[in-house]
Amino acid sequence: MFYIVYRITNLLDGKVYVGKHQTEKVDDGYMGSGKYLRRALEKHGKESFAKEILYVFETEEEMNSKEAELVTEEFCAREDTYNICPGGKGGWGYVNDPKFSEQMRAVRSSTLSALYQSEEFRERRADALQKIAAERGRKHSSSLKEKWKRDGHPWTGKSHSEETKNKISAIKIGKYHGEENSQHGTMWITDGVSNKKVKKDLDTIPEGWYKGRMI
Repeated sequence: MFYIVYRITNLLDGKVYVGKHQTEKVDDGYMGSGKYLRRALEKHGKESFAKEILYVFETEEEMNSKEAELVTEEFCAREDTYNICPGGKGGWGYVNDPKFSEQMRAVRSSTLSALYQSEEFRERRADALQKIAAERGRKHSSSLKEKWKRDGHPWTGKSHSEETKNKISAIKIGKYHGEENSQHGTMWITDGVSNKKVKKDLDTIPEGWYKGRMI
């Protein structure tokens, strides 16, 4: 049996949860049981959180002692934690103490408000959201490719009707001509190996390059 102390970090806002867990496999995927942490996991998804194993002990006493050392009342009152009671035993007496809960809510309300309004938080959240969106997009794309490979692409063997084609053509007429065309005033040149696009009014083509492009 392993007795571990771990930390879970919300990649969106940097909030953390420090907890303990006894298990037969250190990397068992356990993501904590804290009330506020579980709510956050349900809201943002497991992929928005990172888990670190801080300590691995041989006895429950060592594990409890280290958690008590890390998860103090001061730690629980911080704006960037999900912990709601001091560590070491479980501390449900603190959770059910109305006075403690009222103090905790007051502290969290004021400190979290300041945190969420900071520029650092906004930048960190935007960066995390971008990474999560990219990962979800990658998974979605991979899932679609697997589906199309298995069931066939939904447009396989199909095409637009003549009426639809005419409508699309009518919309495009004149839209991409002259200066409206993003490629207006440019041309391709090549050195026989690479291609690149330059302005047509370029005085001289670089030495070793000529008009056109390699296919």
